[in-house]
Amino acid sequence: MAFLVLGLLLAGCNPDKKTSGSAEVQKYTCPMHPQIIRDAPGTCPICKMDLVPVHSAADHAAADNNLNALVKPTNEYVISGIKTIRPEKGLRNPEISLKGIINYNTNNWRSISARVSGRIERLYVKYNYEMVGKGQRIMDIYSPDLATAQQELLFLKNNGEPVLLESAKKKLLYLGLSSGQIDQVLRTGTVDYTIPVYSPYTGYVAEPQLSSSAGSSSGGLAGGTKISSETSSGMGSMPSAGSAANAPALPDINTAVALQIREGQYVSAGQKLFNLISTDQVWAEFYARPDQLNDFKRGSQVQVQSVDISAQQSRVPVSLIQPYFKEGTSYSLIRAVIPNSNKVWKVGQLISVSKATETEGIWLPKTAVLQLGTRYVVFIRRNSAFVPAYVSVNKIAGEWVDIGTSLSSDQELALNAWFLVDSESFIKAERL
Repeated sequence: MAFLVLGLLLAGCNPDKKTSGSAEVQKYTCPMHPQIIRDAPGTCPICKMDLVPVHSAADHAAADNNLNALVKPTNEYVISGIKTIRPEKGLRNPEISLKGIINYNTNNWRSISARVSGRIERLYVKYNYEMVGKGQRIMDIYSPDLATAQQELLFLKNNGEPVLLESAKKKLLYLGLSSGQIDQVLRTGTVDYTIPVYSPYTGYVAEPQLSSSAGSSSGGLAGGTKISSETSSGMGSMPSAGSAANAPALPDINTAVALQIREGQYVSAGQKLFNLISTDQVWAEFYARPDQLNDFKRGSQVQVQSVDISAQQSRVPVSLIQPYFKEGTSYSLIRAVIPNSNKVWKVGQLISVSKATETEGIWLPKTAVLQLGTRYVVFIRRNSAFVPAYVSVNKIAGEWVDIGTSLSSDQELALNAWFLVDSESFIKAERL
């Protein structure tokens, strides 16, 4: 009995030691007013917020002194659980699609010139871009030379000089009269002082000075339009074909402006009256980057489709690849000739030019490759973090990027490199 009493006394003298049956009472406090402490859950009498449990310092885990991963700069080391991917080797069959425009075929420009000097009595063509058919009457002209030649023809007929008569007929033919007009002079025996002039070609009328504009002569695209195609061959902010080049302008043919040739005007022999532009054939023109030229060789087939009318399309071969330079940026102008006898293709019409390709390489999704100026970066997984590294890009094919031998096939990379970029950080990548 004495030993029991002594044990109880010793236990009461040691306040830090608790019996196995004792339990600490849970306290509750207000997050905004820590002076409020209660033994049970409830609300704060001051701000009416719910009380939260009070935790002692013993409840917190011990601090980890090894913070090397956390104190590394964010531009060198990124902690993330983003999905990863490995480089894939094989073939890809992307369809390259570029934007372009329908242009005049400058090989089909024709000039109508005055064959004799004289005065225009009547003009039947009034405006630029007016359609003229072959054999259509375009003007009536008074020419003393034609009147004299007709008189010589009638004189030789009446005096029975067959050899000289044939020479007189040829002279009138060279001066612009047709065989029917010559026969009419011989049949009626009268001289026609006002001779109708007929067009020898078919096309649209244009002023002579407009034909020398830089657009058609240099093979540029129409209207000075800035072509920025988000093509399937581009990737994010990577440069797309024609995105930095303003195309040269087409001839500025204003259909509401009258011709400079006027009725009553005198013209001289050999003077150019106006040009005719035929659209029986037109050019499909578009720009391509240097790395895309292997897919657009001369003679290769491309699919040309109207941007506005999906059913309007033609499959034609590439006829010309012409280098084009502007403001330090190098592109190539590619041209294909489209037959247009039914006049469905209009000059200035926007088109989409596509071509299927087959390329072998080591591929990554283009979301995994980040462009920094002229360099490309991927994020390689190391343990639970990602480290940026430079890679080389051999080709961009649709949604895939060929990185060649920049990385080994067993390395894991972040599927979306953009998710690992801080807008205020400067990525410091390592060379592999």
